[in-house]
Amino acid sequence: MPARAGATVLALPPSVIADRPVATLEDLDRTLEPDAVWVLGPEREPQAFARARSTFAAPAFHPPLETAGNGPLSRQVIDGGVGGETASLEVAVTPGLQSLQAAPESVSRTLAVDTDLAALVCDDVTTTTRPTALETDLEGTATVADAFPTGEVTTLLTGSQPAGYDALWHLEPDTGAVRDVDHETIGGVGPLAADCVSVRVRGAGPAEGYGNGRSIASLQVTPGGVTSVDTHDVTDYGLEAVTGIGPKTADRLADRGVTTRAELLETPVETLADLPNVSRERARRMRQHATVLEVGEPRRLTDESLPGADWHEPPLCLDIETDGLSPTIIWQIGVYDPASDSYQTFVERGDPSDPGPVLEAFCDWLLGMHPNRALLTWNGWRFDYRHLGAFIAKHVPYYTEEWESIPKFDLYLWAVTEEHALLPGRTNELEVVADALGYEGAGTGLDGARTAAAYQRFMRTGAELEWERHEAYCEDDCRALWHVYERLRDAPRADDVSPANGAPADDDTEQTGLGDF
Repeated sequence: MPARAGATVLALPPSVIADRPVATLEDLDRTLEPDAVWVLGPEREPQAFARARSTFAAPAFHPPLETAGNGPLSRQVIDGGVGGETASLEVAVTPGLQSLQAAPESVSRTLAVDTDLAALVCDDVTTTTRPTALETDLEGTATVADAFPTGEVTTLLTGSQPAGYDALWHLEPDTGAVRDVDHETIGGVGPLAADCVSVRVRGAGPAEGYGNGRSIASLQVTPGGVTSVDTHDVTDYGLEAVTGIGPKTADRLADRGVTTRAELLETPVETLADLPNVSRERARRMRQHATVLEVGEPRRLTDESLPGADWHEPPLCLDIETDGLSPTIIWQIGVYDPASDSYQTFVERGDPSDPGPVLEAFCDWLLGMHPNRALLTWNGWRFDYRHLGAFIAKHVPYYTEEWESIPKFDLYLWAVTEEHALLPGRTNELEVVADALGYEGAGTGLDGARTAAAYQRFMRTGAELEWERHEAYCEDDCRALWHVYERLRDAPRADDVSPANGAPADDDTEQTGLGDF
């Protein structure tokens, strides 16, 4: 994996810790390698805290149980890899707004003087919306305004806001009245008023679509604040990460003493097929996927050739960047050529109101220089190909017929949808799969949502992107796609003869452990 940009803080709702098997928490620990574990408040959950402290190798903290001793703040030292080197950073932790309210001068003095503090954790800071007034309020603004210094940005982390929430609140120092709220923080926060309390609120709580029992977040923290917050589904870890195993099947397996993937691999197919709603084929697939996850290597399920494998030249790996899921512009098109190990990019840096030039330059290059090459994407039929086809037809219609005639392949469709292979990633996202297969990316810290949001800001305000960083992200996806392709091309069949004992890996007549694969 590439060097991390900061320390990793894993934010866990108490229900996730309490309701999931220890084996799932241990899998989280091994996979995400947190440098600290934050058990979310604002309610006191001492049992969940104790379980986290017992399970994770990294130190854990739980704001409602933190006691500062001589003040309203305690310090959490986090040892991580800051800037690619081993280093330590600190966050301040408070039990809640009431503690800040009790000693605002002490807190303000600490935050103003101690510039080494990366953030302050306060779990009962949240927003409330008043639909009739079309306004959103921030809880405790008067307390925050009293306790936080003016003229600088203080990062406040809260588990009461969903992971991904990111807004810069500007408050009057005397009253806490909201002067302004900036939701566009990706391109920088801009100049600050010297007489204003500026608080960047970052959420780490359960995100929409997951629920309290499944949503977890990992935060990259540096001395300058939080660089990224990623949301994960806890069902992508432990036994539930295995194809065919949901919560009910996991519970039934636990009743039989099976709580880990290694134990699943020691369980005969007949035993698994005796579970309710588990067929013999489903039981075999469960064991096959458990093997893939454990050894970190893909397995072929059929003898079907990879898309484009029989062509005279390998397909060109394609990725696009847009301004959102319903785009008004395709502002970056990247193409990696495995045959020459070269990369070509087309980027609109000047006029985001005109989608035509990038599309025209791309089509000129593709049709003029590589007229007989096929294209390859990851899940392209749902996004890349669909939007490229629509935009070409609208903005460069004279290339529509030629575009439609180009052979287009989708590796995700072949592997996942058509079930020709099993992948070792916890999810089927390209970055996750490529990382599981040993791809060392550029470590840009970006994803599709962040690049889209950054370009949206550019379109509205003219604020320049870090162009090289965003271009490196697109190139990374193209090269990662080819890395996955090569690993799938060389992957063995899931039911190949086991080199350990000469028996099929899915032999139903005896127990077959992980060591046999």
